Amino acid sequence: MNFMIKQIPISNQHGEDKDGNPIYIDRIYGDLHKHSTLVQKDGSDYTGKLYHRRRLIQGVDGNNYYSQCTVTDDGRWFDNCGMPMEKPKQVEKDPDKVDREPEKPTVNEFDMLKKLK
Repeated sequence: MNFMIKQIPISNQHGEDKDGNPIYIDRIYGDLHKHSTLVQKDGSDYTGKLYHRRRLIQGVDGNNYYSQCTVTDDGRWFDNCGMPMEKPKQVEKDPDKVDREPEKPTVNEFDMLKKLK
């Protein structure tokens, strides 16, 4: 029999248990084209949507600044290094889920649609 074994990236390993077995975590990976992928601790890719947010944090100099974080549809949060984190206290409003009026077709669009068969 030929079995396919899914390889889990070494960077998903986060220490070892008491018996020396690796402990894996969920981790976000990004590419140069700003595409993000969540590799779960079992090695599978997350199929839900990932939302990028900015959280307000205080730097060592006392000034506040925004740092990127990512949240999944099921509520898991990841810092800008792709590591799991707790939900931040101050996050920018979700630009993807803002209530908007649906766009209404213009008169020209209606005319065009009537001509289609």
